[in-house]
Formats: sequence, C-alpha cells, structure tokens
Amino acid sequence: LDIERVARLNCLILGAGTLGCTVARGLVAWGVRNITLVDAGRVSYSNPARQSLYIFQDCLGGGLPKAESAATHLKEVFPGVLATGVEMTIPMPGHRIVKEDVDITIDSIRRLDTLVQAADVVFILTDTRESRWLPTLLATTHNKITLNSALGFDSFLVMRHGPKPSSVSKERLGCYFCNDVVAPANSTLDRTLDQQCTVTRPG
Repeated sequence: LDIERVARLNCLILGAGTLGCTVARGLVAWGVRNITLVDAGRVSYSNPARQSLYIFQDCLGGGLPKAESAATHLKEVFPGVLATGVEMTIPMPGHRIVKEDVDITIDSIRRLDTLVQAADVVFILTDTRESRWLPTLLATTHNKITLNSALGFDSFLVMRHGPKPSSVSKERLGCYFCNDVVAPANSTLDRTLDQQCTVTRPG
C-alpha cells in the first residue's frame, strides 16, 4: 500500500448524510488528506444520531449547511485534513426546473463538472437514483474511479465503475445506469419514508 499516494488523493463525496459522514471519516483514517463534500441540505434534529459528523448545536436556528458543517467537524477530528464543504443542489432528470432557477441550475452543472474533473475518486452517496445520473455521466466522461453506494431499510448497494484497475486493459467497467433497467425520473414522488432511498429500491 502506497501511503503517500493515498494521502495525495483528492476525494469528492457527493452527499453528506449517513454514508457521506462515515466515508469521510474512513478516508481520513486511511490517510486521505484532500476531501470535498457536496450537499444542499441543512442539519436537522434527526441527523446527529445517525450521521457522525454533526452535533446538536448544528441543528439550531434552522440548521447549518450540511456540507460545510461536515467539513468543519472533519477538521476537528483531524486538523491536518484539507476538507471543503460545497453547498449545492445536484440537477436531476425528472425534477422540474422553474424559469427563475435555470441560471442556477446551469451554474450547478458547471460547478459539479469542475469538482469531478479535479477529483481522483468520486463517491456518489446521495439518496435518490436520479441525483446520481449527472455525477455518473460526468465521472464517466472524465474517466474517474467512482464508488456508488446506498443504504435502504432492508437492502444496500455498492458498485465501482470507471477505469479498470489494470492500466493494460482499455475496457471500462459498467456504470450504475448501464446496469439499470429504469430510466431516471422523479423517484421520490408519492413514496413513503421507508421507500425514499430509491437507489436500493428502484421501480
């Protein structure tokens, strides 16, 4: 194991929830020093019990931005980590964009593209299938190693896609949507709480 190479990796974590917090802490434990977290949410009262980078004070006053708060607490865990939080909504197919949000959406696409290009490894840890479509497309376009993971109440998913480990092979691994039979759409519409993670429970 090349510890110095691991330390130099630039890791992009999309989703600062239960998985995002756990993966971030795990990366620090393995010696990774450059981590960017992306999330559009704010810390709610149910988060600190399940998501290891938040505390009760983060929930007060409407909640701090999750990505920035997670980055701050990650630096408290280990001050040597270069952690950055980016508050941003990932544009999703099947979700309506009103006229007033067109410019913001285009800017989000450009920002996400820049973040993916700068990363060595992309972790897609968001709640819905459709929120993974654009990051998957960008990571494939830029030939990035991508780890796709999700937790449901009664199921889970872990998938690696991107270039193969061997530099000799020119073949690529199939991505999340290459192996899916359902087109990305608004998968959370009219779903109960136990069905909100639509990555592990499609259809």
